[in-house]
Order: sequence, then C-alpha cells, then structure tokens
Amino acid sequence: MPKLNRKKKLFSQKKKKRFPFWFLLLGLLALPFFLIPTAEPKVIPTPVGLTVEATFLPTYTPLPPPTGTPLPYPTGVHGGRIIFTCTRGDYNQICMVNKDGSGLLQVTHEKVNHYYPSLSPQGEVIIYASNKSLGTFDLYLLVLSTSQEIELTHEIGNVFSPAYSPDGTKILFINKPESEPTGLWIMDANGENAHLVYGGRKEAGANPIVSAAWSPDGKEIALAMTVNQAFEYEIFLLDLDNVDTPPRRVTYGLLGITGSVSWSPDGNSLLLSAGPPLDKDVFDYEIETGIMTRLTAGGNNNSAVYSPDGKWIAYNSLRNNDQADLYLMRPDGSEVQQITDHPEPDWQPQWEP
Repeated sequence: MPKLNRKKKLFSQKKKKRFPFWFLLLGLLALPFFLIPTAEPKVIPTPVGLTVEATFLPTYTPLPPPTGTPLPYPTGVHGGRIIFTCTRGDYNQICMVNKDGSGLLQVTHEKVNHYYPSLSPQGEVIIYASNKSLGTFDLYLLVLSTSQEIELTHEIGNVFSPAYSPDGTKILFINKPESEPTGLWIMDANGENAHLVYGGRKEAGANPIVSAAWSPDGKEIALAMTVNQAFEYEIFLLDLDNVDTPPRRVTYGLLGITGSVSWSPDGNSLLLSAGPPLDKDVFDYEIETGIMTRLTAGGNNNSAVYSPDGKWIAYNSLRNNDQADLYLMRPDGSEVQQITDHPEPDWQPQWEP
C-alpha cells in the first residue's frame, strides 16, 4: 500500500523547558547573606570578686508597733567602765561609772533590791540578783542595747553572786534552796539546765559558801567558804574537770578573810580582803607560793577586782568618813583614786570586760 506523504506541522515539536526567572532572582537576593562571615562570639570574663547568684522576690516583714521602750544604755570602750551596787534610798540598785569617775549612771530604778551585778564577756548584758518576786532572790539579765530585762531563774532558791564563764556560755551562782544547804550551781547562759555542782561543807553552818569566781581559763572556780566556824572564810579551788574531788584549800594564816574573791588576769594570784572587823585591807595572794602582799593600809576595804588589762584594781572603801565609795589603785597599791562620792553606799564593783 503506497505511503501517504504528510506535511510536517509547524508547531508539532515539543517545547523546551525554561529555568524559572523568579527562582534565579530569589537566589541573587539571598546570596549576600551567605557571603557575610560569621564571627565567633566573644566570651566576656566575670569580674574578679563578682559572684553571680540567683535572685528572689523580696520579702517584707512588717515593723512592730511602736512601744514605750526606754532608750538603750550607752556602751563604751571595753574595760573602761565599772558596774556596781549602789544604795539609793530604801533599795539597792545597779549603777555604772567610767573609770575616771565620769558618766555616773543609775541603771535600775525599781522599788526592789538588786545585788551582785556582773557583765558578760562581750559587755553587752548585765546579770544580777533581785527580789522582784518579793520573796526569794532570782537572777535577771538586762540587755544594754535594748533595755530588755529577762528572768533567768524562777524561785529555785535564794540565788546570788552570779558570774559568766570566760567564754560566756555558762553562768555560775550561789544558791540556797529551801531546806537544803547552800551550794555552787551552774547553768547555761540562757538560764536553762541549772544544776548543783558542789554542795559545800555541811559542818560549817547554813551558808558555808558566800562567793565564787571563775579562773581566767575557765578550768577552776575559787570559792570563799567556811571551814569550821560560821562567818570565817578560807579560799578553795574547785577543779571543774574533777567536781567529785573536794576543792583544794589554798589560804592559810590570813585571818578575817571576807566573802570577796577575784582572780588576777594571769591566774596566778587572788585578790582578797582580810583583817580585824571593820578594818579590812586588800591583799594579793599568790596561789602556789602563799605569798601575801597587803595593798591598802586602813579604811575598811573590800570587794577588790582587777581590771581586764591588770593595770588597775577597783574596790570599795569606808575611808571617806565611813562613807562607802569606790576607789582605784595600781596593782602595787599606788596611785589611789576616788571615783565615786555619793552620800549613800557604792559597793561591789565589777569591771567591764
């Protein structure tokens, strides 16, 4: 069968695919971003001494409502003041004075008796005995910065002669519970865990112990205690590491020892008062040698205590026309200075630590 001649159609060829122009345009626009070099991020060092901590939303404690709290008592240079018992009117109060005799301040004003003031090792609180309950004497603490008063004991007997341990953690005191002999007690500085440490000598009357004092290292306690006659005292040392062992007697041959006893800052000697009635003198008594040095001559002197630096001794004396005032002297008895001059008695001095 003969082939038919067919003319080629002009538009019968397949069309060639073209590259989309819009895609090329987008690529050209994006190219600059890929050509820009990316720099390594700089590490900024933390400034020296800066600690970065998480912060939290602040919390707010509402202020307490205002009260009529009295102004705080002044606090001065350590060792620069003396606190003491001051008789004012019908009651014994607590007073303080600078060692140069200036700044006399009456601390308590209540119509009750206050005795045996003592300052804490930091000098921020005073501890003393008072009969606020109008019965037995208890121990109270007065915070000088706030004038807050805190009762430390409550009717556990008749307590007196309190003193802080050198580290401020304990308080010793003498206590006479009802129907029990007088003994040496110790409690925590907050008034807790009060307990008997030494019961005293039973054969020498109802009040065999009249005063006590910590040694500077806190390892021993000096006791003024009767031996075989009431109101006649000798000094004993109680080892706190061996409280079951009777205390060691250290004074012999010094007649008429009173109830006051105080350590020298180095712990080598004790300040005592001794002598005939109404004519007591202050003595420095070396513990190991028994050497006695009389520091006063007449005037009926008592309650001598070393300053913290050992450069002065404070004591009370009746040398001013039988008026009880406070005096200072050097450890050798020289440079005597009167620092109070009140018609009513000033006595029982204690130094600010």
